[in-house]
Formats: sequence, C-alpha cells, structure tokens
Amino acid sequence: MSSHRVVIAGGGVAAHGAALGLRQAGYQDEVVIIGREPHPPYERPFLSKRYLLRDVPRERLFLPKVEAELRLGEEVLEIEPEAHAVRTSGGERLDYWRLLVATGGRPRRLPGLEDRIYLRELDAADGLLRVLDRGGSLEIVGAGFIGSEVAAVARIRGLAVTVFEALDQPLLRVLGPELGAWLADVHRGHGVDLRTGVRDLPAPAQSALIAVGTQPNVELATAAGIRCDNGIMVDELGRTDAPDVYAAGDCTRFWSPLFEAAVRVEHYNTAHRHGNAVGRTIAGDGRPFAEAPWFWSDQYDLNLQYIGAGLPWDGTVVRGQFGSPPFTLFFLQEGRLVGALGVGDGRTIGQARRVLESKTSVTPAQLADATVDLKALTRR
Repeated sequence: MSSHRVVIAGGGVAAHGAALGLRQAGYQDEVVIIGREPHPPYERPFLSKRYLLRDVPRERLFLPKVEAELRLGEEVLEIEPEAHAVRTSGGERLDYWRLLVATGGRPRRLPGLEDRIYLRELDAADGLLRVLDRGGSLEIVGAGFIGSEVAAVARIRGLAVTVFEALDQPLLRVLGPELGAWLADVHRGHGVDLRTGVRDLPAPAQSALIAVGTQPNVELATAAGIRCDNGIMVDELGRTDAPDVYAAGDCTRFWSPLFEAAVRVEHYNTAHRHGNAVGRTIAGDGRPFAEAPWFWSDQYDLNLQYIGAGLPWDGTVVRGQFGSPPFTLFFLQEGRLVGALGVGDGRTIGQARRVLESKTSVTPAQLADATVDLKALTRR
C-alpha cells in the first residue's frame, strides 16, 4: 500500500472539499473516498429548490471530479484507530496514514412515519419529484428551511400544500418570532395551508414529506471511542481526539475561533469549505477554520441569505423596512453581532460577513443606518 494513504469515510460535499484541499496543498499520494451513496459528490441545495422545479437538470448537480479513488455504494463500517485501519462494507481492511471522517448527517425520522419521504439525498429528491409531477396535493411536516422551500416549489407547480409545524412560527428557533411570523404570512399569502403550533400530528399521507431537522452521523466515530457531543468534536484544525483521525462537515461540532465556541453547522457551503480546510491541514498547510457560515434559501420570488452559526441572541436590529425587501435583520448577543438574515439584500449580508470575520465592533445605530458602509468599517 501507499505509506501515506488518506482515507475519507463519506462521499459527500465535505469529502469532495477535503480531496480538493489535499491536492491544492500539494499532497500527491493516495486518496480514497468511500461513500455509501451510489452517486459521486453533488450539490444538495438544489434538491429542495431548482431541481424540483426542473430548472436544474440532474447532470448539473454533480461536482467537478477530484483526483481520488471513489468507492461508491460502499461504506466504512469500523475504525481501528490504534491500528490505523478501517473495515469496509466490501469486506476489506484498509490501512491509512490519515483518516478523515466526513459522514455528514441524516434526516431526523418520526416514529411510525419512517416510510414517508425524507429529503436529503438525490434518490429521495427523485421520489419527491415524482410526487410533484403527479400534481394534486402535498403534505409537509416541518416548516424549517427544507419544508418551506419545498412548500414554495409545490405551490409554484400548482399543488395544494398543507404544512404542519409544531412551533408557533416557521423557523422560530433560528429566526425568532418576528421573522417567523412574516415568513408564515408569505406562505399563507401564496396559498399554503400552514398550521402552526400542531402538537398532535394527524397521520400524513404516504407521499408526505417529513422535514423536522437532521442529526449528525456519529455512530462510526462513537464506536471507535472518538469524542462526540451532538457531532464529532474537533478543534479549529479538524482534529479529533484520536491520533491521525480528522473530521469535517455536517457530522462535526468544530471549534470556531471566530465565535469562540464549538458550533455545528448544517450548510452545504460550510461543509465544503470546512472539508477543504481540513484537507489542507492533513497535507501540512494547517490554518484554523475561522469563517462565518453562510447559506441561502429561495422561496417563491424571495432570496433569503443567512450569515452566522445559529448562536443565541438577545437583541435584533433591522436595516431597511421590515417586511418590505430588501431588508436585513441583525442578531446581537450582549451588543455583539452574531448573525444576520437578509431578504433580497445580499449586499448587506456580504458586508455583515466581513464585519463578523474581522471581529469589527459595530453599534446598533450603524447596523440600522443603510447609508453606513459596513465593509468600510472593517478597514479602520
């Protein structure tokens, strides 16, 4: 075998980013990616948006090829940290020099409803696409980002949509009651039968979409004795507490020097960039991963962009007229900016990202004043 083989357990976007980072940092030895899905790495965000609208064809989902051996339809079943080896579902025992765990996450399943549609992977998106193509109606359990995006797609495609949400507003924990109520009005204004505060869920149809969050795939790491706590615990360089074992992406809780906290982020862009950073670390170009997580959500004709790690906040400031795009709501904790959600306001979100990553102090008045160039404040 190669004396410096890197094995990547998981075949998603974090694995792709890691393989890319390894090569960008000059690593020239063997890289083996072992992924459970039969598909090479692809862009998941489209699965709840434009793929369901048939605006993005299947072939456009797949990411550029990386210089690595892809073993698809296979998975790592066991890690032997002391022996520096993994055991695969194909019956092979594979030695490694460095191991990266990038097992991602999976939808949280509701007891008794395991056979409904859970949207995370391409095959599930194809199943949901067939439901949408039949027309008629669609039931959705959960009004988070996935549920809200699919509700918007289904309404655009002419289906009758009913959404059941246990909380009092969509995305209440992430966006708070004010933005949640506004988003609820948006969906109801587009004809969605949105039922919030649902404590006793009626039995949804067989073709219903269940979108009630995700959970990290940590079982492989846990069985190997690697520390996990709502994610595989890694430092700012992606190192676990096992020698020569790293982890990246949705399966991790990584230490963020930016927020000075261990955070778990479930967004495509962060997973890819985190994987890339950890790949560079393995190749000897280690730099702390200190980026501000960012993602977007398309719902009807609205583009929502969020910057931050979903940390607690105790105050908000709005720039623009709330409810009339473009506008942005900033989230503050003890006066410090910790996140922002922009509606049709990508420029402000880009500026907020610079503020967060530079740790620039800004006042609520500066955040609220649309004439203040937040990016310029970071140069002072």
